[in-house]
Amino acid sequence: MTKTVDKKVGRVIAQKRRELVAIRTEIEDLIDYLEVLEARARDTGKPRLSHDQIKKRYAASTPRSDRVRNGRRAA
Repeated sequence: MTKTVDKKVGRVIAQKRRELVAIRTEIEDLIDYLEVLEARARDTGKPRLSHDQIKKRYAASTPRSDRVRNGRRAA
């Protein structure tokens, strides 16, 4: 009887852990989305930069060691 209860409790704990991981992942995604919305609100009315302009701006300001990893250039 004790082994059965242990197995059942173990399954419930594992299930709850999986649910917790899923909830944490969803919360992280929602926080990222909120940050994007807040950034858009702050930038309302300001000129927009293209993707290439952003890449040029930040590629020039990051050290070479950060841009090259495993023999490949970081995007």
